[in-house]
This record gives sequence, C-alpha cells and structure tokens, in this order.
Amino acid sequence: MFRHVVMVCFKPEASDEERAAVMDAVRGFATQVPEVRSLICGENVGSGPNHHDFVMVADFEDEAAFRRYLASPAHRAYVEGPAKAVAKLAAIQHIY
Repeated sequence: MFRHVVMVCFKPEASDEERAAVMDAVRGFATQVPEVRSLICGENVGSGPNHHDFVMVADFEDEAAFRRYLASPAHRAYVEGPAKAVAKLAAIQHIY
C-alpha cells in the first residue's frame, strides 16, 4: 500500500467558507477518485508554533494509483480552486 499524508496551513486571511471548501474538496476525493482506497482527514485541535490546520491521510494500492489520483479531475479542480486558500503544506508519501 502507498500512503499520502498532507498537512495544510491556511492563509491568515482565508475565510471560514474558503477553509470549508478546502476540507469539503479533500473529503470528496474518497468518493470522486476511484484510486483512493481509504481517506481520513480532520482539523487540528491542538495549538503550537509548528502545528498545521488540517490533515489528510489517503491510501492507494500503489504509486501508479497515487499518480492517477494527482491527475484526476477532482484533484485538478481542488488545486485550481479551493487550494488557493492554502498558505503552505507539508506532504510525505510512504509504502507500508
């Protein structure tokens, strides 16, 4: 299995609606992208200087399925739309 983890920090000026649009789009990957085997995500409930606002953990059969997800219409729409509310992100992929 191939795991993709993304942690997001929103732009300070991002509205509640823009933040919700990011989270809704990410949650939608689970039903819109057949390559997604499992997806969990949530908002940060902690605080601290190194914390992020939102996290997604998605699993794929293999790296090829992950690459198809990146090229999917749902992911492209996210990058071109809601993701504009993101100031920075950290991502990692690993095989397990």
